Amino acid sequence: MRLRPVLIVDDEPDILRSLRHLLETNGFPVREASDGSEALDALAEEPLPALVLVDLRMPVMSGWELVEVLRADPGLRRLPVVVLSADLGERLLDVSALLPKPVDPERLLATVEGHYGAVM
Repeated sequence: MRLRPVLIVDDEPDILRSLRHLLETNGFPVREASDGSEALDALAEEPLPALVLVDLRMPVMSGWELVEVLRADPGLRRLPVVVLSADLGERLLDVSALLPKPVDPERLLATVEGHYGAVM
């Protein structure tokens, strides 16, 4: 059985690289996007990701906008979304989890494991 990927959406190459390394070394396949628009393109690829890790502040399409699009789409609204941001207190989002940056690796892995495969 092929595992579904985790989609990481962040505009910082170093963060993408470190999150990819953390997840892949713990057995999770990964896809990457550098903004919400690229994330929507990645979501059109098969298989659908098991969950999305998204930063809120990005160029082109922010994480705020991406979450709004996901929650408005009947085919994607149940997709688990974990927000990774230093700005967690700005406004409420309909997401599965909120994790502050800098990200604690153990907490991130526990969150991913807890939400992985929640949508089949």
